[in-house]
Amino acid sequence: MVGAIGKSLELSEFVLKEILDLYKDIRELSDEVILSGSSDKPEKLFMKLDALITRDLGNEVVSILLNKQELEPILFHLNRFRNLYTVRLETGYAKEILAGHSPWDILKKFPFYKNYLRLVRTEYEGFGLKAGDRIFFLGSGPLPLTLIVFFKYYGVKGTGIEQNSERARLSMEVLDKLGLSKDITIVNGSHFSMNPIDFLDTDTGVKALMIAAQAEPKKEILEYLLKVIPAGCRISYRIYEKGLMKLLNRDFLLDLPNGYREYKRIRPDPPAYNTVVFLEKKSNCSGIIE
Repeated sequence: MVGAIGKSLELSEFVLKEILDLYKDIRELSDEVILSGSSDKPEKLFMKLDALITRDLGNEVVSILLNKQELEPILFHLNRFRNLYTVRLETGYAKEILAGHSPWDILKKFPFYKNYLRLVRTEYEGFGLKAGDRIFFLGSGPLPLTLIVFFKYYGVKGTGIEQNSERARLSMEVLDKLGLSKDITIVNGSHFSMNPIDFLDTDTGVKALMIAAQAEPKKEILEYLLKVIPAGCRISYRIYEKGLMKLLNRDFLLDLPNGYREYKRIRPDPPAYNTVVFLEKKSNCSGIIE
């Protein structure tokens, strides 16, 4: 037992050095360089970071690192870099799709396409959706893969909500290029853009609402939704709670607002990384906006 603890401590120190080395390189990059710079440095650092956080390490090592409070601002910075580079990656593929002659072939080459296939299947089955249903997805980004996969493989229509106007515009153009703009729509807005009327029609209304892993702050979003959605409405949000992935995003520690009941939690099935948490609004919770 003592030997195992010693090995965990030794490994945690090794991983800590890797984290700090990455941080030293990443902190030098401006948001502009990460999002649109010509250097290949962001790509190389993203690949190093991704390899690090997806490494299969024991719970003891992760716990040791999680307890290092001095790491929190560093991990926050690394998470911000990862989110920004993901936007760059999606934007690049969106532009390739618009410029290419075989948009679906380009889309399927997206590095995390297979991850989305597995993740969307988890959400489709977890909600018990069927073809013809409509969903909301908060934080759809410049390449709305979640919504695309939902419709292509399951016939579930969707509305994406994206607060960045340029990314929203780009995603609309991608959907048009793929021939999906009649079944998937994009709203340039935030969680404040959602209206109670969207949920009230039992035949044509939204059957479920999903919150992207990058959509933040989740507690504020969930608190606002309690004022909009009817009792029994189902919501899911994506978190990272496996290995070093949860070092970067602390949403797995989210203190759920009163008014929700968690009814299911499905952990990742490789190659997906995300745990999906399923909620519903309690029947005794009021607050719908008139």
